[in-house]
Amino acid sequence: MLLRRLALLVAAEGAALLAVGIGYGAVGVGAKEVLFIELAALTAVVTGLVLLLLARAAAKGRPWCRSPIVVLNVFPFPLALTQLQAGVWWVALPMVLLAGSVLYLLATPDLRAAFRES
Repeated sequence: MLLRRLALLVAAEGAALLAVGIGYGAVGVGAKEVLFIELAALTAVVTGLVLLLLARAAAKGRPWCRSPIVVLNVFPFPLALTQLQAGVWWVALPMVLLAGSVLYLLATPDLRAAFRES
């Protein structure tokens, strides 16, 4: 049950990043700094795809997926802080809640035991 929740949250992160990357890339086509925008969009798309693959591995209970999930869920906190300082709290709040929920689930004894049993 907890593995399914974790996989669902990580998949939601991956799908959101994938959508943001595709949207960001589409909007940046006619911009001045196309290289920077396209690089950021490509990074978001690749990270989103990696998160979707990690969600699949988490659903199957693969223990190796824990560390990459933790690393990719630490990054949203400084990004959210930057967004809060810019006054864009409606972007920062979901980032913190989603990443915090994933990290909390990974720290629960039940989920750690589930990964050990696999």
